[in-house]
Order: sequence, then C-alpha cells, then structure tokens
Amino acid sequence: MVLALNVSATVNIEPQIWDGENDVIGPLVTFPGLFQILQWTGIVPIDSFEFMDITSAWFYEDVNEPDYLFAVVKIKDLDYTSLRAIYAIRWTFNGKHYGASCHTHSNGEFKWFAAGQIFGLLDNWAYKKGLIKDISDCAIDIETNVITLKIPKNLIGNPNPGDVLTETNAWTGLRFISEIFTYPFGGELAKDPTSYGSEYIIQY
Repeated sequence: MVLALNVSATVNIEPQIWDGENDVIGPLVTFPGLFQILQWTGIVPIDSFEFMDITSAWFYEDVNEPDYLFAVVKIKDLDYTSLRAIYAIRWTFNGKHYGASCHTHSNGEFKWFAAGQIFGLLDNWAYKKGLIKDISDCAIDIETNVITLKIPKNLIGNPNPGDVLTETNAWTGLRFISEIFTYPFGGELAKDPTSYGSEYIIQY
C-alpha cells in the first residue's frame, strides 16, 4: 500500500547517510539456532532480516510545503511483517536530539508515525508528548524500498533556512507486537543502526 506522498521522486536524491548491507544485528542474528526455533514455531514468520537492513537515508524539502521536513529511509529488501517493525531517522538541532519514526505491523494493516524530541539513553524513545500523527505522514513504498516520513517542523524545533541538522543517523528495530514478549531477548530482536552521516542544511 502506497500512501499519499510522492516517494518515487526522492529515490535519486543524494543520501546524507550510507550504510553497509548484511549488517543487521540482534539476538536472533547472533543466535541463528534461536531464530530457527522461532521460525518453526511460527512466532517469527520470516526467512531473513533483509527488510530491516538499511542501505541509505536522507532528508529533503519541498518548496511547496515549507512547513515540513521529509526524511527517507531506504531498505535492502523492504517488506511487511506481522511483527512490529520500526524505521527511524534521528539528528541533533540546537543541542537537542530529535527523531521521527514509522511503526508498522500486522503485514502493513497497522501503521503509525511519531516525531519529536528524544529523551533518555540507549535508543529509548520517549517523546515529550504523545505525538501520534495520521498514517498519511508515513508512506511505505515496497517497489522502491523506501519509507518516507513527512515531519511537521513545529515538532522538531522549527528549523529555518540555513540551520544545520547534525549527527544524522538512521535506525531500524524488529520487535514482537507486544513489548513484554521481547523479554528475555532484549528490546530489538533484530536491528540496524547506522553510523553518523553528513549534515543537512535546511533549504526552504
């Protein structure tokens, strides 16, 4: 299902963030025997973790929508899963850490989008408010392997033209739908964090 964002036009934009392929980590990657057991039981109905493997990510802006910042996360072989998949991009602006993420599960039937200031340590997402937006703010395009996040600038410090986003990076996480079932495997059954990419200068 492709939602109402023009994602195909963004595929050729030069990424700020590059990431290697086949570098997904996590307990189900570290312990393939455990992964096989969960496959056999049907708890993890997937064949590989390629749909969590980031290849690149970038920001862009649309002169016709100056109140929004767009962010794209490109995946090696994007697909839906019945589990909870999280696709996120993060950065620093004016000394504060911000992020935006798209969460999906139930084979694409459920999606929601969040953006705002990040608090806490170790990849814990804690937003100042419950900033849940309409799913039209998160477009998933299986054909081009990209997830596009449409981020209201008023949620991320209102960056103006010439302002610079630093410490840009992307991140994915695969979990059970209910967080309590991640125990004792840890919060992410599989994940792919990128190293810092280049800065992004606000254009419009």
